[in-house]
Amino acid sequence: MNTSPVHIIGIGVLLAGSLLAQSPTSSTDWQSMKIQQTTNPAFPPHLLRVGVIQGSTRVVISIGADGKLRECLVLGYTQPEFADVAVAALKQWTFIPARWQGEPVGTVDELDFDFSTSGMVVTTPNICEVEEGRILRVRPAQFIYLPCAAHALDQTPRPIMAVNPHYSAELAKRGIKGSVRIDFYIDEMGAVRLPSVSTEQDAVLTRLAIDALKQWKFSPPTSRGRPVLVKASQVFDFGNGS
Repeated sequence: MNTSPVHIIGIGVLLAGSLLAQSPTSSTDWQSMKIQQTTNPAFPPHLLRVGVIQGSTRVVISIGADGKLRECLVLGYTQPEFADVAVAALKQWTFIPARWQGEPVGTVDELDFDFSTSGMVVTTPNICEVEEGRILRVRPAQFIYLPCAAHALDQTPRPIMAVNPHYSAELAKRGIKGSVRIDFYIDEMGAVRLPSVSTEQDAVLTRLAIDALKQWKFSPPTSRGRPVLVKASQVFDFGNGS
């Protein structure tokens, strides 16, 4: 089958500043994802026994257009036990998917879980629908685990397997072309995690780019010889140039 050119821009220059939210910050076309039902994470009893009375964890989640949790990735924690109970609870939550121009769409969102012995609060830049009566905001302690900063990496992760998006000649003839930037994480094993884009990018080209990028594999990122999680981005250029 004939395909048209796809140019991969900046391969190897992968270190991203921040993950782009899929939801625009101001648009009447956009309705944010909502948490429909929650099971509150319990404060880890082991930490209480050793005198820990508060803590935090940050998790990024992928919610499908059907409202189901597709994937979650821990981005940070003050103690690993907080991450464990937050992820366990998330797997029991239900969601109302985001909508773009009236149609349900998948999204990627970050959730912050702040724990104290008096209660818990869940916050996100895009979700404000939280039951205030059962939560207590606490100031998070210092995270002992976070994605690694670009300057602290031993070297830039390199793709050891890269798959080109399937950009057909038919799409080129229809004039569907342009650049798509995908933001994602590379985990400690070199796997691509939670790719996301902005809604302003073409939906057809976005799907092609994400489907291809999910098959990529990178050399595991390290810092001082230790495997780490890192933010990354990749640009695919469809149908521009020769």
